Amino acid sequence: MGETIQILQENASLKVQIFQMNEQILLKDEQLLRKNERILYLERQLFGRRSEKKLPDYCEAQLSLFDSEQGMAALEQETPGMTTLIEDIKQKAEQRHSASKRKTTAEKRSYKIPANVERIETIIEPTHNDTTTLIKIGEDVSERLMLDPSKFWVERTVRPIYKVKETEQGQALTTTIVQAPAKEVIFPGCMAGESLLSQLIVDKFLYHLPEYRQAKRFKELGVEIPTSSINRWVHATADKLYPLYVAQMQRILSANYIQVDETSHSIIDRKGSARKGYIWVVRSVLFPGVFFHYDKGSRSQEVVLKMLKDYKGALQTDGYAAYSIFEEKQGILPLGCMAHVRRKFENALTTTPQAKQALDYIALLYMLEENLKAEDADYEQIRKERQEKAYPILQQMERWMKRTYNTCTPKSPLGKAISYAFGMWPRISRYCKEGYFNIDNNGVENSIRPITLGRKNYLFSGNDSGAENNCIFYTLIGSCLQAGVEPHKWLTTTLEKIPKLRTPINWEEFLPKL
Repeated sequence: MGETIQILQENASLKVQIFQMNEQILLKDEQLLRKNERILYLERQLFGRRSEKKLPDYCEAQLSLFDSEQGMAALEQETPGMTTLIEDIKQKAEQRHSASKRKTTAEKRSYKIPANVERIETIIEPTHNDTTTLIKIGEDVSERLMLDPSKFWVERTVRPIYKVKETEQGQALTTTIVQAPAKEVIFPGCMAGESLLSQLIVDKFLYHLPEYRQAKRFKELGVEIPTSSINRWVHATADKLYPLYVAQMQRILSANYIQVDETSHSIIDRKGSARKGYIWVVRSVLFPGVFFHYDKGSRSQEVVLKMLKDYKGALQTDGYAAYSIFEEKQGILPLGCMAHVRRKFENALTTTPQAKQALDYIALLYMLEENLKAEDADYEQIRKERQEKAYPILQQMERWMKRTYNTCTPKSPLGKAISYAFGMWPRISRYCKEGYFNIDNNGVENSIRPITLGRKNYLFSGNDSGAENNCIFYTLIGSCLQAGVEPHKWLTTTLEKIPKLRTPINWEEFLPKL
């Protein structure tokens, strides 16, 4: 009897050990799977295609976001009623592709140097003939584009001093001096003129040239300017332009549809290390304009709440948790970004073929948007098409995500992508409500690119004050570009006007506009 009990106890102990070993094996397998997924993702980031317009298929050579053949079979199988809708989108996309291809070919063939570029003509006559004895029957003309290097010039202002002629006439002689008043300039006593200051700013914040590179270039042109002087001039100019920055911020926040995003920016105000700060960017959608905001490098919810405390209207963002509070704020309609949802599924596609179907749905939605854009549709037509075609596709994608989520683990790439999409889905689908809403937040992301390119060149800001000044320049130059205004000309003209202004000043009338 005792031996039987001992055998049963040993069997139970072995079963527990086997169960624990199986659990460990499953855990190891899951960890290995996660590592393999991470390796594939990193290899994709390092070596794979980075363009969002054409996404690589899991098993095929290429998966194009706007490919009219993509995803049709899978969608048609789910809902027969979708066939007509899909075929309509597909047909219009094919027509658009054909027209775009013809236009691109024609543009390439007809390209010429713009007519407004100055022509300096050189005529080469035959060397061994007297042209007076010849009859000209034609000529061959060839044009090549040439460029002169930049050059400095000095504005030398002379103010003669005069003495009024006096006569004695029995009284003491008096002396009256006459001289024209000094020209009002942005920085009295500074050798840098407005056009030079503008060039420094445009070169740094539009063309991403660090100040030391600009100093090196100036030296090659024959003028040596210390980097410290350039830096001092730039920051002083930011102080002069600050009222314009405030006016632009107020103007953007008065719009009824904005997009918001944030990006990182390094600050080196700590000895031996850099800290990671964040710059916020707010873009007006319905009229051109953008502003950048820095608040001690913080990315907290308090910053965005303070920044948008008086805002009323549509607010389009990505899925960052700080924006979720606006779902409950009266007067604000939160919108989502389909591009961020697409990226999550695109990353999942690296290891999970099922993600392709989500990309197929999204491809159809973008295809519809491109068709409407090509037709130059008005807002009412866009709204109607979205409700009739885009919204049913969104509903079908939602049903697919609910089914698919039960077949994958929450921590898998596909599970994470679906979880992210579900969290954003009410905001994502709201773009169908109005024709002027955008399907994604890419407009504001494009506004961030100057910061991304700039930090690869001048890397960081020395302190919070420097980062705030950067926001002033990014705001004004970015607004110039969106409004189609030439930044250097606008900035030079504005710096010339500022010293002559008298209070009260309406700063908004000086902002770059269409």
